[in-house]
Amino acid sequence: MYQSFIGLEIHIQLLTESKVFCGCTNRFGDEPNTNVCPVCMGYPGVLPALNEEAIRLSYIVARTLNCELSPRAIFERKNYFYPDMPKNYQISQFSSPLGRNGWIDIEYAGKPRRVRIHEIHLEEDAGKMIHAGDMSLLDYNRAGTPLLEIVTEPDMEAGEEAEILLQNFRRTIRYLGVCDGNMEEGSMRCDANVSINLEGQGLGRKVEIKNLNSSRFVKMALNYEITRQKELFGKGGKIVQETRLWNENRDVTEPMRTKESAHDYRYFPEPDLPPFIPGAEFLAKVDKGLVELPEARKARFVKEYGLSAAAADFLVAEKATADFYEQTVKLGAAPAAAAAWLQFDVRKILNRDGKELADCPLTAGRLAQLLSLLADGRIHGKIAKQVLEAVFAEDKDPGQLIKEKGWQSMSDMSQLAALVDQALAANAAAVDAVKAGDRKPLGFLVGQIMKQTGGMAEPRLVQELLKQKIK
Repeated sequence: MYQSFIGLEIHIQLLTESKVFCGCTNRFGDEPNTNVCPVCMGYPGVLPALNEEAIRLSYIVARTLNCELSPRAIFERKNYFYPDMPKNYQISQFSSPLGRNGWIDIEYAGKPRRVRIHEIHLEEDAGKMIHAGDMSLLDYNRAGTPLLEIVTEPDMEAGEEAEILLQNFRRTIRYLGVCDGNMEEGSMRCDANVSINLEGQGLGRKVEIKNLNSSRFVKMALNYEITRQKELFGKGGKIVQETRLWNENRDVTEPMRTKESAHDYRYFPEPDLPPFIPGAEFLAKVDKGLVELPEARKARFVKEYGLSAAAADFLVAEKATADFYEQTVKLGAAPAAAAAWLQFDVRKILNRDGKELADCPLTAGRLAQLLSLLADGRIHGKIAKQVLEAVFAEDKDPGQLIKEKGWQSMSDMSQLAALVDQALAANAAAVDAVKAGDRKPLGFLVGQIMKQTGGMAEPRLVQELLKQKIK
């Protein structure tokens, strides 16, 4: 019986305005090789200077992941020769990273699991190679971008676990505001390490899988590799310690190179950067950057607002949605109603229009006003949906739209009673059928009145009046 061991190396680009060791702009999508300078291009004689915001964001992540914070973070040179690394070395951390011995909790197969964090270290990113036909192009805009690497212990056993951890981790860093977590653009990347061995005999030879740009591919690549290694073992073969690539077109891993060891990189202290020693003032800034995390917020939403686990899970998936929801409730909306409208009606329009809450005309105040009008009976559900559409289309407040379009629902009992009398007189057969016990014609009668009033009559009141008069 074989046992598998999975560990992840997660890299995230930090959301700083400038690069980690120079003043160049840190921005994705600019023209190639426009955000470069002598420092990030590795010209002789230049000196790096540490970006304080990058180190602050790094410590925020380390503290959030329950790490022991290093009182003395040291930078070192990691030497290797590759076209996308202009200096032929990378400023990184090896002997004294900024965080160690943390953990991240996940739920897998209905059970809580704790995955330990081996270390967290800050380094500079390499440039980007673009392969075009028979040539390769180099864009150095990314060279020097602050890159935080989170290394887990090999505590997972299945690709599905790794997928869940990555999804939870992405949600966490987006909540913290340290990274946008966009794996397609490369701002969050993952290398997966996997080994198998006979059960109870510990770790086997490690294989690293690169070229993984989605949590789904991480799951697929790991499960494929575990199956490949088991089949190889079963035939009496040996696992080679190597780096493999994930071929997403064929859904297989392929050999890339034999795996390097730490001594291959010839680490030595970066002579141009002193150790970083976080003081009390710096750590206070780190504490200010901490936020209520998604799982804790979900539990609070269920307890405080009486929401279902599914509704709370939807709301906390993105911090912007959870903030919008709480602001709507704070402005007077019923918690359950606000959750339902955001989860269904609002999301439907956003998905259709390809928009986010942050860049659409609907504000927390407008949603609270709409739900208040609905709760007070000034409009009914169908009109409320029309008003919501109009808010998106015309960028106006619900109250203004109702007034301009004459959408206020008819709830005057004497006015509705006259309409009911007319409907009963004009549809004697339907009335007789209801009296005989058939409930379907009742809906027909409600529909006739709604049609006559252009949908403005309050359906609940109409139905009550019909029942009373027929009885």
